[in-house]
Amino acid sequence: MKKRNKKHTEHKKQKKYKTEKKLSIKKIKFYFALVIIFLWIFVGFKLYFLLNDNESANESVSIQTEEIIPEDLEEEEILEEEVDSPATIFFADYLYFLYSEYYDIIDVRAVDFIPEDEDLTENEKFYFVTIEKQLKYNSVFQLPFVSGMQKAVEDLPNSKKAKIIYNKKTNELKEYIGRKQVEHNIFKVTFKEFNNFETAKIQIATYHEKTSAELLKPPSFEIMKNYGYEFIKKQIKNKAKKIDYNNDKAICYADRYSSNPFKTGINQKCWNKKYKPYENDCANFVSQCLYAGGIKATKRWFPGSFYWIRTGSPKYRDTSGVSDYMQNIKRFYKTNYSAISAGGFICMIKESHVVFVASNDSITILFNGHTNDRKRVSFPHLDKNEVMYLNPNN
Repeated sequence: MKKRNKKHTEHKKQKKYKTEKKLSIKKIKFYFALVIIFLWIFVGFKLYFLLNDNESANESVSIQTEEIIPEDLEEEEILEEEVDSPATIFFADYLYFLYSEYYDIIDVRAVDFIPEDEDLTENEKFYFVTIEKQLKYNSVFQLPFVSGMQKAVEDLPNSKKAKIIYNKKTNELKEYIGRKQVEHNIFKVTFKEFNNFETAKIQIATYHEKTSAELLKPPSFEIMKNYGYEFIKKQIKNKAKKIDYNNDKAICYADRYSSNPFKTGINQKCWNKKYKPYENDCANFVSQCLYAGGIKATKRWFPGSFYWIRTGSPKYRDTSGVSDYMQNIKRFYKTNYSAISAGGFICMIKESHVVFVASNDSITILFNGHTNDRKRVSFPHLDKNEVMYLNPNN
């Protein structure tokens, strides 16, 4: 009897265990199914939001690009399309004529440029031209300007100051040897015959006044050699105290807050929002560059002051501005085209305009400016009756 009860009890336990085991398996399967369903839902939501985020990101990137640098994007895209255009072919030959004595021309591209502030006739067109070039010289001592400085030092064997000036300027110009340079220009072409470049009148229109494009052609070796000689001769007489001025910081500022906008003369989106903009903003921009380089504000020269926002051009002898003020306080001094350093600035006398010098290999100056907005644009070889080349006294 006891044995039978024992067997019965064991049978019950086994049955119960099997039942519980089946229930446990069912529960596991149920929970496993729930987990799989949850994972599918989670992955589905993730994919949904990821796709939406990508679309939003793409939209925001395109919007941001349009807001900040539309001109640069347009320029690159258009330039790619116009590589073999008749304008590009013509300007490649024309710039070879202008520059080939001193530069190897690597690339030239030209595109239609339609300024909003110009009334054009049927025979007139503007072209924005980008040039990539490199000095032919393998050594800085081959530059005509350096050759002239060297001659001056030889004529002044006992002048330590002449040697110091010579070494400083030579080291500055070494940076351009073996380096590709990209510059820009805006040309106005007046056709005598429909789209015939060969008989057309070519002018540069990089600032307010139009002038012959042949003024971009560097002068002879002897003239630039003489510039170097004159530079040393005059600088040894300069007794002004040296200033604390960082040319590189001023150049970086000028490049950051300038541009080459298409179809318009001004692109305030690239201007520094910390400063009040002006309708004629050229002096305001140059003053900002000088300040960024380390020229300290004074009681007369500070943001918004007349000395800050006016050019100080001799054209208006009764009106002072940044050009004459910087000379009066001995921060900058007059020099010649080849001698002016990147970090200096130029004042145009005839039209009361100032631009900042972003680069100068002693043969070609590239400038940045506002009103009209320009960045790394070639400056023509104008004489001292038309412009003042103002160098930092550092």
